[in-house]
Amino acid sequence: MFGFSLAELVVVMIVILIFIKPQDLPEIAHFLGRIFFRGKKFYHELKKNLSELEKEFGIDDLKQEINRGIADEASKIEDETTVIVDMYGNEHHVKNIHEIRPDLDKEQISDEIKSSQIKNKTAS
Repeated sequence: MFGFSLAELVVVMIVILIFIKPQDLPEIAHFLGRIFFRGKKFYHELKKNLSELEKEFGIDDLKQEINRGIADEASKIEDETTVIVDMYGNEHHVKNIHEIRPDLDKEQISDEIKSSQIKNKTAS
C-alpha cells in the first residue's frame, strides 16, 4: 500500500513507538483514522460529481465519436498500404505502391505481387 513494503512499515512503527508515548497512541490513531475517512469520503464525492458532469456534458458520446474517428482513420491507413512478403517470409508494409511502379494499374500490381509470392515459395 502506498509503495511501502512490510519491512518498511515495521521500521516506521518501531520508530513511532520510540518517539511517541504509548498513552498518546490511541489519540493519534483516532486522528489518523478521521483524516483517512474524510479523505476517502472526499474522493468518493469528487468521483461522483465528476461522473455527473460527464453525463451532463455528454462526454461519453464525445469519447465514442473520437474512438470512431480513430478507427476510421486507421482503416484508411491500412487501405493505403500494401503488404509485400520477401523470400524469407517477412512482411513489409509499403505505402503507395503506385509510386514504386506507376506503370501498373491495381490488377497488374496484385498479379505482380501474387507471382512474386509464388516465386518466393518455390525458391524456398
